[in-house]
Amino acid sequence: MDIHIYPSPFRNESRMLKITGTLSHFGVFDQIHIMATWEEGLPIVESLDETRQVVRISRAPLERQSGMFWKIAKTLLWSWRIRRFLAGRKIDCINSHSLAVLPLCVYLKSRHGAKLIYDTHELETETDGCTGIRQFLSKFVEKKLIRYVDEVSVVSESIAQWYRDTYSLNRVHVIRNVPYRPSSLPAPTRLLRDRYGIADHEMVFLYHGTISEERGVDLLLRIFARLDRSKHIVFMGFGNRTAAVTEYAARHENIHYQPAVPPDELLPYTCGADIGIHLIKNTCLNHYYCLPNKIWEYLNASLPVLISDLYEMGRLVDRFDCGWKCKPRERDAHELIQSITWGALGEKKKGVAESQRHFGWQLEEAPLLEIYKQLGWTPEEGSREASPGKEPSDHARARDNAA
Repeated sequence: MDIHIYPSPFRNESRMLKITGTLSHFGVFDQIHIMATWEEGLPIVESLDETRQVVRISRAPLERQSGMFWKIAKTLLWSWRIRRFLAGRKIDCINSHSLAVLPLCVYLKSRHGAKLIYDTHELETETDGCTGIRQFLSKFVEKKLIRYVDEVSVVSESIAQWYRDTYSLNRVHVIRNVPYRPSSLPAPTRLLRDRYGIADHEMVFLYHGTISEERGVDLLLRIFARLDRSKHIVFMGFGNRTAAVTEYAARHENIHYQPAVPPDELLPYTCGADIGIHLIKNTCLNHYYCLPNKIWEYLNASLPVLISDLYEMGRLVDRFDCGWKCKPRERDAHELIQSITWGALGEKKKGVAESQRHFGWQLEEAPLLEIYKQLGWTPEEGSREASPGKEPSDHARARDNAA
């Protein structure tokens, strides 16, 4: 049995869906359990396919408590209940998808004699909210426990190098969080133009994902509020700044809000835009090294990207000339957005087409399977062909896009 642990309700953890989907397709394990938190309205047990099952564990009666103390208490209670649930089961491999669950995963490794993979989705000890005593404790825990980990995988080469340097690790694997590449290029759609009355000669920028201030949403609102109808922006997703977006949309005819859609419906919406935009602030090392899934989603839909001039995203744009980069400051971004012409957009699309030859989850499957091969598992002989070039839709059909 293969266990994946992540402290979320597992609505749309696209990276875990792809990883477990690949392991299921290639027959690496007979059973895969994804341990998640329970949330009202979600099933306690949810089967994704014949191999994969999501098990949601309740944190009641502490679920509604807030604050750092209660967050730790909820994690401890949830971890204890997972230990009880897994007691007596034969576990071969454990996958820790967050630093918060690494202590639990190290315990389970010792208890069950399993192999342990640490697949961190970001540079957790260097995030915007991880400062002061919280950062000190996080780094202490990670440094002490990472020695018990059998393999480490991360989402970008710069983060991999950070782990090698910081913890003197000889081997850190890079598994990029990229979407499946479709077998044929997606065609542009009119979903956004028709829904919001945007004319063909008007340019559509798309932001999709978590709608929060740290992701540059407030910056984009101020910029597009100063632009005329020749440049539109659609915010797609949800988050703590959703109300601000809807307020701006009510006052400005070129700002629009599109609620989140299930992941398997995302591509047609993305294909309805002209440019994908992500102006995240450079407030921490995690942001500086980030290479968000949404950037790949934009390129997957044949959209040039406009991104913050940060290390990993900037390298991608420079390599393929597939978009524009700027400092995430209002004046710089406003001038750049205002200056983009249809001719310039057409030139950047050539770079987008070139970039598409170099990414896709199908390309990540070989290094992913190599991790498990190093630990003693190999794919079944009859399952060596690449997995289907699409996101797993059986789970996705009822899930909001939160990436």
